[in-house]
Formats: sequence, C-alpha cells, structure tokens
Amino acid sequence: MSSTATNVETEYQFDIATNNTFLGQSASGSYIYTGVTSDKWCIGDVPNVSYVLSIITDAVLQMFSKRHQSDPVALNCFFFKKTLPGHHVIEIEELKMSKKGYCVVRACIKQQKDLKPLHSIKEYNPQDWTTTVHGLFTMGNMDSEEGVTYYTRPATFPYEEHLQPFEYNFMGHFLESKLDTRVFPSDDKEGIPEETHTMKFSDGRPVDFKSIPYWCDMFITPPFLLGPKVLGGPVWCPTMQLEVQFKKKPTGNEIKAHFLARHIINGRFDVDGEVYNEQNELLALTRHQCLIVPWSRNSKKERKAGAKI
Repeated sequence: MSSTATNVETEYQFDIATNNTFLGQSASGSYIYTGVTSDKWCIGDVPNVSYVLSIITDAVLQMFSKRHQSDPVALNCFFFKKTLPGHHVIEIEELKMSKKGYCVVRACIKQQKDLKPLHSIKEYNPQDWTTTVHGLFTMGNMDSEEGVTYYTRPATFPYEEHLQPFEYNFMGHFLESKLDTRVFPSDDKEGIPEETHTMKFSDGRPVDFKSIPYWCDMFITPPFLLGPKVLGGPVWCPTMQLEVQFKKKPTGNEIKAHFLARHIINGRFDVDGEVYNEQNELLALTRHQCLIVPWSRNSKKERKAGAKI
C-alpha cells in the first residue's frame, strides 16, 4: 500500500522493498526521504527500473498525502545510470505548486559511491550524491477533475483466452501471472515483440498508485521475444526514459496489460503499453525508450568471465 507515514509495518513484500522515511527539508528547501534499494527486485544484477520508479513514487505520494493533489496524473523519468542495491535518498523539489490546481515536482533518486545511508538532514550535501533517475511528477485530484470525455479508437485489452500460467525468471516468486506464449520464438521462426498478460502480487497486495509504475515495466521486454536469431545472442534492454499517464484510480488485486515494440532502429526501440483493472478499465498508458545491448552490460559475473576469455 502507498506509505503515508514513516516506519510503517507491512505484510506485503513490495512495500517492505519500496517504503521510504521522511528525513526533513534540506537547506535549499527540498524534501529528503531515505530508504534502501533491495537486491531482490532485480533483473540480473540491476534493480528493475519499474521497481525503482515505485520507490520514487512512494516518496512523492507521502509528500502529497495531506494535500489536495494526492493523485499522480503523469510521470516522466530519465535514467542516467544504474541504481544499485543499497541505501538511497529521494530528493523532491517543488517546481509548480497550487492550492487546487495541478502541481509539478522533480523527484530524483540518488546514491553515494559507497552506498552508505544518510542519518541526518544536516549531513546532506548534494555534491556527495549522484542522481541515478531524474523524475518529473504531475500531481492532481482525480475526484475533482471534470470536463469533456470523448474516446477515439480507445485502447482495449486484447483478449484473455490464450493466456497461460507463467513464472518469470526474475521476481517471479513475488508474482502470479498469465501470459500469451504464442509470441515466443521457436527453432524455425522468430517471435513477435508484443506481450499480453495478467499479473498480481502473490501475497495478495492490492493494486494502487505506487504499484502502477511497477506494472508499467514488469514484462519480458518485447524485443527480447524476437529470439536469438534476430538479436544475435543474450541481450539486456536498459531503459533510457519512461512515461506513465495515470487515467483512473486503481482498484482490485490484479492488472491486465498489453505492450508492443513497434520500432526497433539501430538498437534503440520504443514500447507502448496499457494497464487495465480487472473490469478492463484503463488505469494507465505508458511509453518507453530503451536500448538493446549485450547481457554482459548487466551482469558483473559475465563481465568478469568475458575479461578472462
């Protein structure tokens, strides 16, 4: 659940791994939250970007928990370098504030080289911390939004009849999922860079705003589904930038999602995705820009092995 207080005890694994604690305001007036990036929510050696975004989202939701604008409307993130397992801070700066209108804040996750914790706001020196992810959040209040509603070729969840139980290699023990495996590559043909699935937390945690960024990037990266004949070997697909547009307050315990990589050009590709609730109502739209690089760029063990070879 979205943490709105410090040191909240929770039974859900996702919250244990994403909750932050408010430390105070810095000399410049920014809001500083502290936490620990887990090594259990990783793709290979690197914490999954969607998991990292949920860490940042937790801090932003805490900051706005007692304000009129308690709902995220949009999220735009840029990934500067890998966020590593270890201690981090979230620094939030107000960019455009309002009593009742939309607000915009910058929220960045930062780490020190030694990954040590920050114990006191007085100790915080921005120059000692490196930004790994730079985020911009637009916050509003969905209950007070009103105006024209009109749909033109709206996104719809494709189907469910071909979905089969599937366990992901990474973070799979935290999840229960069904996936359309017809898009997988085979010995005689390439796959299709498109994924359709349902997904929920295995411990019963409900869907909420904090988990939406996680659902927006928790997938087999669509180009990976093309297979080794197209890709030339094991690959990793690091995210350069990611956008989430929140369309409706989340409900229920399960999401449905569809993702498609339409354009792969010179090792750089885009992914468009939609996330729905159990009633097939649209919760969020997402767009990613990512790269296709050798898997050795992810794994320390493989880099060392390659060096020896």
